[in-house]
Amino acid sequence: MKRAGIVVLLACAALAAGPLAAADAAPKHGLMTVDSAWVKAMLANDAAACAALYADDAVLVLPGMGALKGKKAIADAYAGWLKDVKVTDAAVMDTKYQSSGHVSAGWGAFKITTVPKAGGASTTEVGTWCAVAAHQKDGSWKYVADHASDDPAPAKK
Repeated sequence: MKRAGIVVLLACAALAAGPLAAADAAPKHGLMTVDSAWVKAMLANDAAACAALYADDAVLVLPGMGALKGKKAIADAYAGWLKDVKVTDAAVMDTKYQSSGHVSAGWGAFKITTVPKAGGASTTEVGTWCAVAAHQKDGSWKYVADHASDDPAPAKK
């Protein structure tokens, strides 16, 4: 009888540990997965894929622009920009992430190189960003706030 109790106890412990192991297999920071998908969408020059990473009520601030509020405004901004340029390089670097429950925040640097589709020289933007992603009811993570700003040009000597 004592042996049966130990077997039942071990079985219960194994069952209880299953969800914990699955949780450990999930990304530690939800925003990290969204950032990775954003880089992939940018390199594919896919405005719709970029916009799909934002929650319906998200806010996006891009360099030189005011706040874009809502998924439609964000989708229109990406589509308008990517119709004129081809992204040849995109990266997020020096990233830091903090997450708690259903909210994940991060910050770091970015670099985007584009070439005008009409022809001309490439342009590289570098800057800083901070963003917040929230875990959605469908299990995905989406940006709810995303703010990027260009770094100032180096001082001329």
